[in-house]
Amino acid sequence: MNLFLRVVLIIGLSYAAQTFFPWWSAVVVALLVEAILGKGDNTSFFSGFYGIAIPWIIISAYIDIKSESILTVRILELFKLPQFSSVLIVLTGLIGGLVGGVSSMVGGWIKDAILHTNGK
Repeated sequence: MNLFLRVVLIIGLSYAAQTFFPWWSAVVVALLVEAILGKGDNTSFFSGFYGIAIPWIIISAYIDIKSESILTVRILELFKLPQFSSVLIVLTGLIGGLVGGVSSMVGGWIKDAILHTNGK
């Protein structure tokens, strides 16, 4: 399955999973999608990275706009970062993307380990 379809599948399933379960359910979704549908190549990291970073950026921007940046500005003050809400939105997406990318890589490694163990 190509990269675009895996990213779209991770976006949809992780959004649905995070609606009912904790944030780390996205990690499980990215791992399973890559382990089941992945090619086991170098794109496995990027499918998880984009599949988690994109919705996290969109959702955090939506929450920031709806709350008029009240919480965002306080968090930025706490960490002594520049007072731009876009900084925290990008950091949120970057952290989510890295976690999703690593979990997808692990899913690809699991698939490779199973295929090589069975002699395929």
